[in-house]
Amino acid sequence: MIADISSETLESLADAYARTRLAEDRDRLCDAALPFVRRIATGVLRRLPPHFCIDDLIGDGCVGLLRAVDRYRHAQGATFETWATRLVRGAMLNGLRRMDAMPERVRRDARSLEKARSQIGHVNGRSPSDDEAATSAGLDARKLHAVKVALLRAAALSLDAPIGYADDAACYGDRIPATALSPPDAVIRRLTRREVGRAVSTLPSRERLIIASFYGGEASFRQIGDRLGISKQRVSQLHGRAIIGLRFALAQHADA
Repeated sequence: MIADISSETLESLADAYARTRLAEDRDRLCDAALPFVRRIATGVLRRLPPHFCIDDLIGDGCVGLLRAVDRYRHAQGATFETWATRLVRGAMLNGLRRMDAMPERVRRDARSLEKARSQIGHVNGRSPSDDEAATSAGLDARKLHAVKVALLRAAALSLDAPIGYADDAACYGDRIPATALSPPDAVIRRLTRREVGRAVSTLPSRERLIIASFYGGEASFRQIGDRLGISKQRVSQLHGRAIIGLRFALAQHADA
């Protein structure tokens, strides 16, 4: 059984989406299975050194969950829970492989930067610039550059792009020479803008509007909610779903 939902109910939701391919059925299945991702992440975390973060595992696991949802067919012979377990855990393990290539000091700086970005966004209702977040996190220009390069390696070059789905499968990024992975900031910005632009285009229209308004128009969640006729809390929920969708779209692009 997955958290508060029975395996039978989960299978029913999975079969419904496999049959209809409707967005609302997909959302119901994803929402019902999210506690499953946390449960797997908790189990994986128990076997890791203390500096690893469960949020990283959950983020990668959500990408695996979305993959499992979109690729599941009842005719495959496995239950959805069995199918999803394989892809969710595999996505987490691939995420750990990417982190292995990132120095611990850079990983700490990346987490500090993300924490500062989240705090500023929560207080001000907008996404801060990299420089603003770096200043809040106490990172100088050199450390910010190191974080950008490391994140580009991890996300743009090997984000959940395993060569096959075995637990010990290598990532595409593993085959790229380390000497080829030191682009200047201008290249980082250009690559990120291009790839994220493609990923945003795959989102539902309302989520695209939220992403464009929040990051491009610097509108607050409250302002976006007023425009859409929904609550600030609902905008926050849709924003979180959009971020997961973006990660999945980037992973799909890396697989191509």
